[in-house]
Amino acid sequence: MKPVTFLVALTTVAVVLSTVSASPYGGWQPIENIHNYRIQEIAKFAVGMHNYENNFKHPLRLVSIRRGLVQVVDGMNYKLDVMVAEGNSLDSRGSMYRTEVHVRLGAMELIFFTRIVKGLN
Repeated sequence: MKPVTFLVALTTVAVVLSTVSASPYGGWQPIENIHNYRIQEIAKFAVGMHNYENNFKHPLRLVSIRRGLVQVVDGMNYKLDVMVAEGNSLDSRGSMYRTEVHVRLGAMELIFFTRIVKGLN
C-alpha cells in the first residue's frame, strides 16, 4: 500500500522539542507533556490514517494518549501508546494501540498502528 502523507504546521517540531527533556540525535526520549496540542494532532492523525487505510470499516476514535516517545532523526519519529474506542461508543472499555508517526518538513507519515491491549476497563 502506498504511504499517504499530510501536511501539518511547520511549528510542530519546535513546539514538540520544548516538551522533551534532552533529545540526543537518534535516541528515543520520553515526551514530558503528552497533552501538548501538537502531540494530540499526531495521535489524531495516526487514528485517522488507520481508519482511512481500513476503508473506515470499523472506525476508531481517539480517547487518550497514555505514553509517548520521540526520536530526532531526519525529522522526528513519535511512538505513542493511545487508547481508542470504536465509533461513537460511550462504552468505557477500549483498546490500546501503539503507533509510530514520522514528521518531516511539515508532512506526517504513519509508520505503524498496532493493537497491544484489548478491552481495558
